[in-house]
Amino acid sequence: MQAATHRVPPLMSAAQRAATATVEKKATFFAALNYRSRMALLSVWAACVTVTSFIVSLFTWGHVVSGWLYARGLNILGMPILGVKIKVAGRENLPKQPAILLVNHQSNLDAFFLGGIFPWKSVVVAKKEMLKVPLFGITLKASRTIFVDREDSADAKRALKAAISAIKDDKNNIWIFPEGTRSKGEGLGEFKKGAFAMAIAAGAPIVPIVNQQMEHVLDTQKRILKGGKHHIKILPAISTEGLKFRDIDLLMASVRAQFEHELANF
Repeated sequence: MQAATHRVPPLMSAAQRAATATVEKKATFFAALNYRSRMALLSVWAACVTVTSFIVSLFTWGHVVSGWLYARGLNILGMPILGVKIKVAGRENLPKQPAILLVNHQSNLDAFFLGGIFPWKSVVVAKKEMLKVPLFGITLKASRTIFVDREDSADAKRALKAAISAIKDDKNNIWIFPEGTRSKGEGLGEFKKGAFAMAIAAGAPIVPIVNQQMEHVLDTQKRILKGGKHHIKILPAISTEGLKFRDIDLLMASVRAQFEHELANF
């Protein structure tokens, strides 16, 4: 019986290698062009929304409308520009009473991805450095944003009081990134205690909003834009009724575990 023989695929000729390299170069060029052109359009749209929201903020100073307009405005055209379709699960869990809305923070593009679910009557907690951004800083201030200097403990206490007032007196939600800074594609960052202290102090429920890692549709590090479906999941509210400040670590660990579980299962 003859032994079985296996055909070895012929090596590519120099001409074939050159043709393959040319195709790859063209694909890389058009991918880069697609990324740059769409990001440029996104920047133009962001500037239009920023200017519009700024003008509105001057006439509605002290009201949350300009913040809501900014978030919704970025999303409404921003996602079509990027070719991304947002799929939201758990919309029924958006609060009907003032709550602390916790969202994982990935990049400066979060506002585009999340703006479509930003609720009416919501106040954002932001770093004090954001006040320095032209026009945008004034819009944030006008829409009652709570600014926090993480290096100043006295300032953190003022922010806590402002959050309690926003929830109890004005019936606003608090929108906050529990990591405090962008993860930049490196997964879920370390949670800070501030958001959980606000929830316990105000006796407000916590609503986790899990934003899928965006690298599958947009990788800003590698400058690749793929487009496609992006998922956001709004989890059921977590009651803080009866909790004390001594319970913060346990509460924080429990909420973080929910975020990790949902991110792993997208």
